[in-house]
This record gives sequence, structure tokens and C-alpha cells, in this order.
Amino acid sequence: MNKNPEIAAIGFASVGHTLCHLLTLLFPTVLLVLEVEMDLSFKELAALAVPAAFLFGAGALPAGWLGDRWCKTRLLEIYFYGTGSFTILTGFAETPMMLAFGLSGIGLFASIYHPVGMSWLVSRTSKTGTALGFNGLFGSLGFVLAPLVAGSLTGLWSWRFAFIVPGIVCLFVGILFSIALRIFLDDVQKPVQKAAYESSSAKKIWMTFGLMGTALLLTGMFHQIVQFSLPKDFDLRVLFTSGSLLGTGSMVALVYAAGAMGQLLCGRLADRYSERQLYLSLFLFTVPSVALASQLTEIPLVLSMMLVVFLSTGALPVENTLLVRYAPSHRHGLVFGSKFLLGFGFSASGIYLSGWIYELSGSFIWLYGLLVLLALAVAVIAFLLPGQRVLQPA
Repeated sequence: MNKNPEIAAIGFASVGHTLCHLLTLLFPTVLLVLEVEMDLSFKELAALAVPAAFLFGAGALPAGWLGDRWCKTRLLEIYFYGTGSFTILTGFAETPMMLAFGLSGIGLFASIYHPVGMSWLVSRTSKTGTALGFNGLFGSLGFVLAPLVAGSLTGLWSWRFAFIVPGIVCLFVGILFSIALRIFLDDVQKPVQKAAYESSSAKKIWMTFGLMGTALLLTGMFHQIVQFSLPKDFDLRVLFTSGSLLGTGSMVALVYAAGAMGQLLCGRLADRYSERQLYLSLFLFTVPSVALASQLTEIPLVLSMMLVVFLSTGALPVENTLLVRYAPSHRHGLVFGSKFLLGFGFSASGIYLSGWIYELSGSFIWLYGLLVLLALAVAVIAFLLPGQRVLQPA
């Protein structure tokens, strides 16, 4: 494979991943301002984000299916232009209903990225785990930048610019991607590869994908809860930044910087060691880390959440590599689409739970208990997964 198109594919896929998470995670930080400006409670604002989170996951399945049958690059163009346009539109929202509509548009178009962009990247790179880890690093960069961008632009101008400026950037990247497609970024990809089970038992095939599906739903809920509740929790328990949107955003960004390092390191490890054992280990260590974080405040809380996100986010490229090993390459779009339907769509209930539990208890302590249970359940599932990389062709 020519290295130049491969490098270009990694570059655009990585920037696309950054924008995907940056644009979808502007709202949790801006929410702290909207509580006052729109006179809505945390629970009410959380409810506005639930349709967007659901569409972010639900749209992934049809996007992945279409990507396997049509043209992945055209779908990625739609992703850049659609997501950028709706992000700008959200910046002009005047009512809660308009805000929910704009956020839903962001979620729907952003849902294209993961199943299409990741399967497109895998088909054009030689080292799957490393490529996914590098791509995950840039995805985590979106988590890092989102609170910083939202906090900075809101502080300098208003919460509207926190959506409008990143939306314009997304449109600009889309234009560059379209130019690259027509000049030097060819459509060459690796030949179709099939995976094979060590056993042809249909029962074992369905059991494996059933276990993975359950793990994807639980890990998705874990990440949704952390992503949405962390700015509010830090605003309450990291008192030296309390009341400062940029200060709270900076602490959240620091946490996700650790997650970025976790993705890069664990992606490399997935090319060297058993993905299943690595997946199991990461979630086993996550359990006591979350329990510890629930009891801390100030800098110790930030440090403990850095460890939690390092471990749980580091598991993502390992999880994706497992899916690549378990599925034939001509079904990667559909498989990734199914993952994000579970991980972002159905698990959107975690966002509602965040608001409901906070309103009920006045803190997030019970939410941390739920995170412990989710991490423990995923570790058990990882233990039950097949130990071999090879599975049956479709």
C-alpha cells in the first residue's frame, strides 16, 4: 500500500475523530452557563441532551450499513458538512426546544463518523491496533479540547460562539477533505479479509457477539455518565475552580488528556498482547479507581479521575481491535455501527440517570457506585470472551 495515501487517511480520520467528540461535548460545559441564562435545572438541561445522545448512537447502525454498501468517503463528507452546519445552527438557538433540535442534528450527523471513519481507516492501514490507538488519541483530544474551547469562547464572548466557531472549523476541514479526495487521496484499500472462529459452532458465534454487545452497552453507559457529569461534579467538589467555567473546563481537559495517553499506549499493546486479557485487566483496575474517586475532593479527585479515564478510555482501542478480530472486514462498517448504536444510543440513558440521581441525592456519590458496578460487569464479560483472536467468516 502506498504510504502517502495511508498517512493522509490517518490524518483526516484523526482530525475527524477530534471534531466528532469536540462538537458533541461542548454542551456539558456550556450547560453550567445555561442553567442561569435559560433558568433551567441540571436535570432539565440533561433531558435536552438525551435525544442528541440517542441519535449519536442510533444513527451509527444505518451509517455503518450504508458505508459497507455505498461510498465511505462520500459519507465522511456528509459528516463534516452536516455536523458543522448544525453546530453553527445550535449557536443561534433562542429556546430550549431550538437548543434540543440543534443538539439532535449534531448527534445525528456526528453518528456517521465512528462506523464509517473507523472502518475506512482500518481498511487503509497495516497495523490495526496502533492505527486505532492513534485515532483514539485524537478522539480523546476532542474530549480535552471541548471543555477548554467551550469555556474559553464562552468567557471571551458568549456560549453561542462556543458552538459557532467550532462549527466553522468543521466545515473548513470538510472542504479540505473534499479537495484531498479529488487530488491525491485515492480509494485504494486492503483486500477483504475474513476472520475465522476456532470453532464453527453457531452457538459459540452468537454467544461471543452477545457478550460483546452487552459489554459495549455497559461501557457506553459508563463513558456517557462520566462525560456528562464530570464538569458538574468538578464544579461542586474542586472548590478552587468553583464558579470559573474555564477553571472547571481545564480540570476536565486534564482528565481527558490522561485518557488520550491511555488510548495511544493501549492501542500499541493490543498489537502485542492478548486483547481479551488486556481488556479484562483495564476494567479490573478501573473498579477500585472509581471507588477511590468517589471519596475524594480537590486535586486528589482530579488525579483519581485521570486514572479512571486513562484505564476506561484506554480500553476503547482494545475493544475496537477485538471487534476487528471477531468480524470479517467487509462487515466492519456494520459491526462498528452496531457498537455505537449500543455504546452511544441505548446507553444515552446514562445521561438521564446523571440528572435524576443528582436531583434525588444532591451529589454524585450514588452515580459512582453505579460506575463501579458497570466496570465490574464488563470485567466479568471480558473474562468469558474467547481467548483466541480468530473467529468464523461470515
